[in-house]
Amino acid sequence: MQSFSEGECLQAKKIQLRKRLLHFLQTQAYKNEFVWTEDSKIALLKELYSALLCYDESFWTPYFLDKKPIITGTFSLRKAQGSVDGDEYKRGRAKPVCGHVFRKGEVIFRCKNCSLDSNSALCVRCFRASAHKKHETSFSISTGSGGCCDCGNAEAWKQDYQCEIHAQAQEPLDSCSHPELIPTVLQLGIAETFACAINFIIDVISCSPEKLKRLSSVNEVLQNEVSSRFLESQYGMPDEPCTTFSLVLWNDEKHSFKQFYEQITTAIEAPNNKFGMQMADVINTTGRAVVATSHNINDLLVMAQCLSQINLAVSIRSTRDLFREEACGVIIHWLDDLADSHTFGDRNYLRLILCSTLRRPWTCGLQNVTQTLQHAIITNPLSSLDETDTDTTPSRLSQSSQSSSASYSRSCWAPCVNEVAAPSFAESTKMDYLFLYDLKLWKSLRYKLQEMYLGHLVWQPNFREFMGIRIAVLYRQLAESFLLLDREPEHSVIFFSVQIFTIPQIAKQLVAKYDFLTTVNSALYTFFTDKNEQKPNFVDENAMIRTDSAAFHSRRYFHVFHHIQFLLGIESVQEIMRVDFRYLKQYISFLYLFQGMCPYVRAITQHVEWENDSWMYVLNVSLQIAKLCRYIGNVYVGLDTGSLAAAIQLLFDVILRPKFHNGSWNHKENLSVYTSTASGEKTLVDYDVASQCVSFHHPLHWLLSTLLSNYVGRKDTQKLWSDEQLLAVIEHPIRVCTWLSQMRAKLWVRNGTTLRDQAHHYRDLSFHGYTFAMDVLLIQVAMVYGNTDSVFERLVKAFQLTDQMTGNYFNEHKHYDLTQLTSMFEDFLLLIISLVSNVVGLENWSASNCIKYDLIHILCFGPLSYSEIVKRVSEHLLERTEFEEVLHTVADFKPPEGLNDTGLFTIKSECLDFVDPYNIHFSRNQREEAECILRRKYGKQQFLDENNVVYELYSHSYATPLTTRIVMCNSYLQTIWHALVYAYLFPTDQCKFEGLVNISLHAILLALSHETSEPFDFSRSVCVKKFSVPNGLRLYCSKPEVSLLTILAQLKSHKLFAFSRPRIIGILQLLQKRLSAEFEMCFSDSVAASIPEVSLDISCKENQEKEEKLKRARERKARILEQFRQQQKQFLENNADFNDYDSNMDINDNDENESLDENADLFLTPPSDTCLLCQEELKDKNSYGILVYVQRNSLLRYLPGDNVSYLSELLELPSSLDRKVSSRPFGVAGMKKKKMDTLPIEELDDDCLKGFPSDCLRKGLQVTSCGHYMHTNCFKTYVSTVNMTTRANPYRNHPHNLSMKEFLCPLCKSLCNSIFLLMSKPHKEKRLSECTGPDAIRDWITNRVYLERDSLQTDDLFSSDCCLSLFSIDVLQQRLRNTLKEQYVSSFTLPQENRIASRTDTLRVELSSCGSESSVSSFLETHKNYEYVYVTEGVYELYRRLEDVLDLNLTVYTDGFIIANGKLVNVLELYSYTLACTEVSQRGTNGVDKSQTMLWFEVLTPSQLVFLRVLSVTVMTYAALSMNDFRNGLSGTSSEYATLVAGQHYRLFGASVPGFFSTQVPNQGAKYDTLLSKDIFTEFAEASVSGFLIHEESFITLTKCYYLADTVKTIWFLLKQLDTLKKCPVPRNYPVRTPQALLGFKHLVYYIWRYVCTSERMNQSPEDCPELNNASFLSMLLDLTEKFALVFLRKCALLWYVRYGIHFDTFPAEDLDKSEMDRITKALDLPTVTGNCNTLLQKESLTEWKLIEHWCQSHIANSPYREYSRVYTPSIYELVPLPREQDLLFELLLGRTCSKCQTEPLEPAICLFCGQVLCFQSHCCSFNGVGECSLHLQQCASNIGIYFIVKRCCILFLNPPTGSFAAAPFTDLYGEADLGLRRGRSQFLRQDRYDAFVRNVWIQGGVSSYIARRLDLQVDIGGWETL
Repeated sequence: MQSFSEGECLQAKKIQLRKRLLHFLQTQAYKNEFVWTEDSKIALLKELYSALLCYDESFWTPYFLDKKPIITGTFSLRKAQGSVDGDEYKRGRAKPVCGHVFRKGEVIFRCKNCSLDSNSALCVRCFRASAHKKHETSFSISTGSGGCCDCGNAEAWKQDYQCEIHAQAQEPLDSCSHPELIPTVLQLGIAETFACAINFIIDVISCSPEKLKRLSSVNEVLQNEVSSRFLESQYGMPDEPCTTFSLVLWNDEKHSFKQFYEQITTAIEAPNNKFGMQMADVINTTGRAVVATSHNINDLLVMAQCLSQINLAVSIRSTRDLFREEACGVIIHWLDDLADSHTFGDRNYLRLILCSTLRRPWTCGLQNVTQTLQHAIITNPLSSLDETDTDTTPSRLSQSSQSSSASYSRSCWAPCVNEVAAPSFAESTKMDYLFLYDLKLWKSLRYKLQEMYLGHLVWQPNFREFMGIRIAVLYRQLAESFLLLDREPEHSVIFFSVQIFTIPQIAKQLVAKYDFLTTVNSALYTFFTDKNEQKPNFVDENAMIRTDSAAFHSRRYFHVFHHIQFLLGIESVQEIMRVDFRYLKQYISFLYLFQGMCPYVRAITQHVEWENDSWMYVLNVSLQIAKLCRYIGNVYVGLDTGSLAAAIQLLFDVILRPKFHNGSWNHKENLSVYTSTASGEKTLVDYDVASQCVSFHHPLHWLLSTLLSNYVGRKDTQKLWSDEQLLAVIEHPIRVCTWLSQMRAKLWVRNGTTLRDQAHHYRDLSFHGYTFAMDVLLIQVAMVYGNTDSVFERLVKAFQLTDQMTGNYFNEHKHYDLTQLTSMFEDFLLLIISLVSNVVGLENWSASNCIKYDLIHILCFGPLSYSEIVKRVSEHLLERTEFEEVLHTVADFKPPEGLNDTGLFTIKSECLDFVDPYNIHFSRNQREEAECILRRKYGKQQFLDENNVVYELYSHSYATPLTTRIVMCNSYLQTIWHALVYAYLFPTDQCKFEGLVNISLHAILLALSHETSEPFDFSRSVCVKKFSVPNGLRLYCSKPEVSLLTILAQLKSHKLFAFSRPRIIGILQLLQKRLSAEFEMCFSDSVAASIPEVSLDISCKENQEKEEKLKRARERKARILEQFRQQQKQFLENNADFNDYDSNMDINDNDENESLDENADLFLTPPSDTCLLCQEELKDKNSYGILVYVQRNSLLRYLPGDNVSYLSELLELPSSLDRKVSSRPFGVAGMKKKKMDTLPIEELDDDCLKGFPSDCLRKGLQVTSCGHYMHTNCFKTYVSTVNMTTRANPYRNHPHNLSMKEFLCPLCKSLCNSIFLLMSKPHKEKRLSECTGPDAIRDWITNRVYLERDSLQTDDLFSSDCCLSLFSIDVLQQRLRNTLKEQYVSSFTLPQENRIASRTDTLRVELSSCGSESSVSSFLETHKNYEYVYVTEGVYELYRRLEDVLDLNLTVYTDGFIIANGKLVNVLELYSYTLACTEVSQRGTNGVDKSQTMLWFEVLTPSQLVFLRVLSVTVMTYAALSMNDFRNGLSGTSSEYATLVAGQHYRLFGASVPGFFSTQVPNQGAKYDTLLSKDIFTEFAEASVSGFLIHEESFITLTKCYYLADTVKTIWFLLKQLDTLKKCPVPRNYPVRTPQALLGFKHLVYYIWRYVCTSERMNQSPEDCPELNNASFLSMLLDLTEKFALVFLRKCALLWYVRYGIHFDTFPAEDLDKSEMDRITKALDLPTVTGNCNTLLQKESLTEWKLIEHWCQSHIANSPYREYSRVYTPSIYELVPLPREQDLLFELLLGRTCSKCQTEPLEPAICLFCGQVLCFQSHCCSFNGVGECSLHLQQCASNIGIYFIVKRCCILFLNPPTGSFAAAPFTDLYGEADLGLRRGRSQFLRQDRYDAFVRNVWIQGGVSSYIARRLDLQVDIGGWETL
């Protein structure tokens, strides 16, 4: 009684829970006024969790959580219980089976050696955690079509590979071991909540629209609203009508993002695209979005009509139902979360309850469905979706099931379901409707359901089998929905089904009990045929196909073919098929649909003008059919002999007695092989291929060929067919062979190129293994096992060579001319030879031998890469696991050596013996090449002339006893006889006949190779058997009958057949050897049968002819020589002074050589090139220049002083940067790469892919040049032409940007935007020893002019309005006049009121301060009528172009706080930045070899060195013109120049060098930054072409000053980073300097430390700092300082060369082993850092200390600049390091999110500058149509971007708005790059390619030009964004 009360209580709670939950689910939409919000989601989740707990909150603890949670919209029970993403890979939490569900874009790995089939897959972590080395592995990128990792699933693998993650996992996948621990009430709540929730989902989704391409009417929308109302008895209250409706736009994976938002904007008439882009983003993410809501359905229909104009999928539904659909989405996510959660520690309980719920019937809660249909299901498992009614509600499902089988007659297609399984088979479940209604869901929800199935449910006990059964029930409907209706096919549940029914045990059960194979076959059958509406559930065996139907154009059928192939590959399914012939009949019925399809008739009178592309779709279908034939054949070859004979007989019957079709059946070849005679007898049809229709496609013959070849090879077989039947069966293959030969003979040229393409695919590519090879094999079987002569006769008749086989060789043919007849004869013989020698299929060779045969004939022509080999091998051979093993036995692999090489396979010499030049797949050229290869090989072996080698005597013979019957028949010898006689009598003026003769002789040698022992019948037949002599041959033969030997003897002696003599001699020798005496007699008879004139010795005649030819040649030669002597004599008489002229020419040549020798020492050697445009020489009479490109750059890098890694990197920096670094990459990048290559993935952090910090980049302008020249006039013409042609073609994606004044170099296609003139006069280079003249600055410093002041005051500065002195102006004027060529310089005289007289006193002071007071009077007198210098207008025009280009590239990036930023500043920084970039590009990689004796920059190309010198002259001239530009032709002004120079003087000396300025005003000093706040070399380089132009001779002194300043700044910087330096690990065996060596350096460090302490507000003396008193630390500090100084001196050496024209001597041999610092200081005659510091200890160094004091005091006095003492890193620049294995990148990127959208990128792109992971070509992170990669570079490198697109294995170069893709520096094991990862082989990094093709392009400033060149090659009007 007590238990009964408990039962009642539980029942009451159950009813109460159901009512309360269903009532909430029904009324929530009304409460929220049909508007779904975040609050709606939270309310729903709270209600679901409450119902789950049976509305008892106390159940939260301890059954789910420790305490009651706060339910939010993002709440996850799984995460609240402590689970995180990636737990499935953690030790202790991993399951025995991985089960990871593949998301879209995820990498899937496969191992051919370990897997049972191609459906077995591994995730990247399991693959890398398991042993697959030396296995054939591949990977692909998931398209989001389902699938999960099979690691740990024993049914998917044929061998154990021991995954380190899951091999030790112990968690069982069984049911709850202690269910009694869970209260009954809680169990009730869980079960009822699941049931109600799933019923609600099906109720809502069942009425959702399915056909979205067709717009609904108003009545249909209203009817849908009514039918969607809930049943009162189920939900507690009736649904009220809903009067508001919404327009929903669906994703379809066809239209672009732009098409979506533009059409939305048009439809809703929005003012801009903002709303459309938001909606498009939502649609792309979730799969659908509500576009508009209204009470007026007509308004929504108007919008829908607009959207559907471009075929977008739309639907209109009530807002109530849309609200409920959103609730369904939340419920499904909630169920998925619960399925991965635990209850009281048990992780399987909730899954088991969920699985149990899905097994139960659906309780329908809709008003329009009666209770009697609630448990209905399709009782017929093959029911389908009819095209006219696809709404699969329960009523429709049951109605279609009740009337299906009654009208169907029993046939092979009748379903055969096991009676025991029938009840469970017919019962409806909730699972069925989730499968059926999957099409109605949106993208994200479909994926979530499949994730739940695969991730949680499929591994539950017995549930996988249950799902398999339900898939068998519904497969027909699912397949047709997928094939015909699915708008997002990649998300179809059909892909999930493959994971179930390909499991061997489940497949066996489905096929055996539920006839699943019939279901799949019928689905494919009805897809290709016209559907019969009277019998929608079954196939119509009289149906037809239409090759122009949509079925052929779709590619979705591929997947159904693959499903069948998977099933046929399972052994247990094969056993069932062999027992039940019903399946063979089904396949025969299916294959018959395609028998003879798409026929052709020869066009005779006119060409086919229009060729449609339907043949491509037909060929795709035919390929799948052919593959299916091989799979079917492989199943039935396992039959016993009797059963196999029955199967073959079944095929014979279908082929010989084709179905009768009505007159509308006109799209096929005539399949009848018999015709009735007048007497009623049946004979073979006389078919004329040249005039009747013929088809390539005969799948029944391909299947028969497989079965028949296997049957006849067995021992216990009996002949099942007559010879006549066999002839009839091979009729269609013979037609195809004839057709192919006629196409090669050019009979079908009028049919167009498409027919030729089909023949090419059918015969020559990997297609032939399934088709053409099968046709030939069937003919071969008929010849071997049938009447050979009859087959010969049939072939002769088909080839229409009957006259030729009867001696009437040259009768007029009805189709062939003489050339075509010869070609047909050749092809006929080639076919016969192939039937004899190609025994691969006839002998049923093993797969290894087949692979070896194919590889030998592919590689015999030369080395090939692996990908090229794979393209030429049949697909079924590539699938074999032994393919690569055989490849390595056949060929030797040579790894790639160069940067652009690929690995090559070269055939082994011994394998050439197995080459058959007469392979049926060889073309004529290939056959001749193969013969040459063999002759060459055997000629070397036998020491013979290769032209006389008969390779058939040495090569391997494919002779087999099976084909001996062919060569021994009478027809074979007769064919050869007629072929040779035909060629003998052939008119030589028509066409060549050598091919026919060689083929005939090869056929004789082939037959002789079959005779290895007595009785030598064929040899005897050649000698003895005689043939009637035709009319033409009687001229050469004296007897009416002669043997083949007679013909051979005559051909041997005939001059026209001399090419065949070696082969004939070889044949005769073989015959003589075998027959001996008999041969001698026969040969005598042959000679006797020949006409005497023919039997003469041909050698005598040939000798006579040769003598006559030689005699005529000698006479002709004598006449020519006599004529030449006469002409020479006459020439000398007319030109008596010719010898004198010749000698003068020699003198001139010598002078020219001398001048060239002199040019070698010139500062700018005159170019020997010509103008690119006019091709005239470049001479001074016409101005010319070098093309350049000015671009923004951010190459230079500041050293991150607070980063220990980058400071430690400097300690490892080699002492010589002009030597190649041994390990690449260097430094921090190399350390990260080493970690990635050696450490396990668990020990790697996110920093391993980080690059250089983007905030430490120095942005600026760089100029590069391609080194090509052009006249200035030509340049103007070319630029104007480019402008016109570009504007004339506005739709092309041009590589240049006119708005940036860009154009392409006409020769090398480099990007350019300006030209630099070669204006400098020729002058020689200077040697350093010659630079000992007067040095004004040195004298000034030495005379202590500067040091006489008592102290340095910070206000002793110049005013901003100071002007240059007349003395400096004069010097610069003279410099322009002396350095520029005359044609560029003009002059003019100032007016009478000149400025000199008014400034006499000032000038006298200026000149006196320079030590030149005595010359004042003469100077004034000279300048009374002074002519000022200016340049021509053409120079000004080009300089103004340069200014425009600088403006367009934005203002030069500066370090800030600099007021002056005019055009002159930009030009000067362009100069210094370019020199610095040049030095950086040559560090440590492309330096000089140790054996060379040059400075680092001398390895630059001559054109680069010339360009840098031209750059120097250009900048100097611009600076000089800016100073005295009286014509105002430039933007640079004299005041800007004066201000700039004043700052340079102040920073270096604190005062003006006398003679430069006319006034000196001590104020406004704060306008100038300090020297230590700037880069010292930048300051030096800019000053050398501006501030110190007038002191040309002082460059050595200036270098020493700046050298000292650089040392001071370096020490200052390092001392500021003292705390970081303490953390730097000191390298092992780090040398410690002696105290004596550190003395001067320590003194300088102490001195600077005081200023550093002052600037940092520290009060610590150097003596109190322990590090500064540590010899080891000071040694490290000195070493770092020297490395900074080395880089400075490298730049100075380049500056001396390009600016001052210094020529450096080569180093002596003993200096080669010294460090670069020692060598470069010796070359520059400068001290080392140690020497420089020790010099400061001397008393004479007071000047230097004053300078140091000035630099330091001014720096700390100007607080804004103290924080900007940044230095460039002296290290070697590297990009982001990449690991050796690309697979590691796949694993590293798992879980890495994009910093912008915070989601895992579908297509991740790694910035190779900073290492940030971005979304590539994704709309989620784009802005105004600009992608994230383009947006990111603005924050990173500013102007260019280089990205590694990981899942496409390509490099993206960006220079917005253009870009280009390049192959990534990864190659597979065979040295091949895989752009786009199309081949799917594991990739490995080639560091040398990374350096050469990515790093060098970047570091040399070539990214923009690289992109331009690539775009210039693309002539289409499309964009570059597609790979």
